[in-house]
Amino acid sequence: MKKSLIFIALLCGLASCVYPYDVELGGESKDVIVLDGNIVVGGKSTLRLSRMYPFSEEFSTHYSEVTGTAWVEDDQGGVYTPDDPLVPRSVFSISTDDAPAGRKYRMGVNVDGARYLSDWLEVKKPPVIEDVYIGYNLDSTAVKVDVTLDGGEDATGYIGISFDETWEFHADYECRYVWDPERKVLYERSEPFPNYWCWRNMSSVMHLINYSDFGTNRINDFTIQSFPTSNNRNHKKYSINIKAITLSEQAFKYIKNLDDITEGMGSLFTPNPGEMPSNIICETDPSVRVMGYVTASLQAERREFIDNRFYSHPTVPTGYLYIPAGVAGMAEAYEFGDYPVDLMNLPKGDRGAYVEGVYWGPIRCIDCVFNGGTKQKPDFWE
Repeated sequence: MKKSLIFIALLCGLASCVYPYDVELGGESKDVIVLDGNIVVGGKSTLRLSRMYPFSEEFSTHYSEVTGTAWVEDDQGGVYTPDDPLVPRSVFSISTDDAPAGRKYRMGVNVDGARYLSDWLEVKKPPVIEDVYIGYNLDSTAVKVDVTLDGGEDATGYIGISFDETWEFHADYECRYVWDPERKVLYERSEPFPNYWCWRNMSSVMHLINYSDFGTNRINDFTIQSFPTSNNRNHKKYSINIKAITLSEQAFKYIKNLDDITEGMGSLFTPNPGEMPSNIICETDPSVRVMGYVTASLQAERREFIDNRFYSHPTVPTGYLYIPAGVAGMAEAYEFGDYPVDLMNLPKGDRGAYVEGVYWGPIRCIDCVFNGGTKQKPDFWE
């Protein structure tokens, strides 16, 4: 039996999404509203709202964002809204952390005076994240994160999996000197530069896993992430929070079809998005065409930490470092936006001769915040 895993990249942080693809809508002259969302009971529900234009020479682009208001509701009267629920937007994050698991849910949107609703959806129980392994790859040049999953009680053969990463890292150099532009004096710091160490956060795209032909509900040692041992994820401490949901076959096929078309992988037998079934209607006018798909599920989560045991120190670049020519040179360097770094002995002279002095460089080499970091320590950090 042929076994295969199919991984589908979606928008970061969304369980399903819309892509700027061209689509024929069967000769329709009106634009079509597209709703793609995922209701996560016990977590954050997400929705992307967009507009698809009919294929014609009038439009060089057939996709655009459109704004509206959205909510999630359950079949017992519970309503869940985003912060500032009356503010129109195109991407929604709705807290359904306290939503009970034993109810049916649907997603609703108001756009341009019309009301759109998904079908009532039964919540699928999540896969089971049985094990997470963090270690070297085969040639020890990268760190990999392997996940072992079981489809769980509501196994369908299809899983959506994503992860959030957080790590503590430092800038290339620790800034040990300060330039005083008023007095035009260079002096050594009495306290460490505050922006040498930072935290950084990233969320992955979501992938689809197809294990429907495995003959088992178990998926062993799937590598969900990898990065070089020299990567700054290994500087001090790294954390990954893995999230997995169960998808129906119909939801899987819908999302996979969008990805195939977006990536140019669609064949003659790939359905056009306009031909794919949707579980959304326009309540205001049921004859109005709607595209998109909404899913509902519980979400399995597992967080792991790892220290810097796999870190291999790379050669830190020095090409952008230089010693300014005297006080005037330092003043000019500061006006240009560079900063003093440290007292170093580098091969910057003729024929690679070493030259000692206080080297200067761009802010990116000393400031971790400039490099995408934050000084705010995560609440979950150990």
